[in-house]
Amino acid sequence: MKTRFKTNNTIMMITGIISFFWLTYIVLQIIVNLPEAFNIERSGTGIIDILMGTGHLFVLAFHLYALVYIFMHFHHFKELRVQKSILLIFGIVSLFSMGVEKVMIDEVARQYRLGLSIYEIYILYFAYFINMLFSASMFFLVLKTVPLIRNHNPEGIAVDEQIFTIAQYIGIISGAMGLLLLFSLSGKGLPSNILIFSIPFFLMFLTPYGLVVLYWLSLKSNQKITDWYDEKQLQDVMKASLATLLLSFPGLIVFIFTDFTDSFYFFVYYVFLALILFSASTLFFFKIRD
Repeated sequence: MKTRFKTNNTIMMITGIISFFWLTYIVLQIIVNLPEAFNIERSGTGIIDILMGTGHLFVLAFHLYALVYIFMHFHHFKELRVQKSILLIFGIVSLFSMGVEKVMIDEVARQYRLGLSIYEIYILYFAYFINMLFSASMFFLVLKTVPLIRNHNPEGIAVDEQIFTIAQYIGIISGAMGLLLLFSLSGKGLPSNILIFSIPFFLMFLTPYGLVVLYWLSLKSNQKITDWYDEKQLQDVMKASLATLLLSFPGLIVFIFTDFTDSFYFFVYYVFLALILFSASTLFFFKIRD
């Protein structure tokens, strides 16, 4: 286990450095030559387009790996709990900011073609700054982990409650962000044929919750399904399921007052509504000590 975590430390450190400097390259490319960076005045694909696209994909992959790394850190080490909790929230914010970057890039390119003022460029720079700060923060987390590996033999530390609680907090955040994005689209009258372009953004908001659930399942893979929850956790999940069912009915009434006409948005609304209700209810019942 120690060898495996050393390997993860090395990978995280290297990818964190690469992510930071690749983001630096992207930002400098935008500052030096914005039309070239966003391929505004060219019709073909050049080396800069490949570097910009690959850079964004690499940073996205780094974020996903970093979140899994933090979950593993919770599992093997009880130290640095506050720092890890802050980094987990910050990592989710940084991941979501990549969606903001995509929207801002499209908006900046559109306004540049029209010869308008481009104030959105500052939002874009801020989103990149969040990504860079998260990359640097993960680098320092790795540095603090090195002595922990050297001085302690990393073993499981009653991970069930920690991961169980983390999953609920992430579910609340993901659900809230998904609903916020959905309502931001309300009233814009988006045609059905462009709905597919909003799907990746909704999936991005579900990604952190999906990662923590997959990591939790990997920890339980060698156990029987009946042993996945302790007695209180099982009761909490059952109570939360009932609460989600009851609360979803008045929650769905809210959708009636929106301007969405496509059934796709009803499905998205229900998914994020159910996620936030279930996670919040589970966390509420979990905090109540019987």
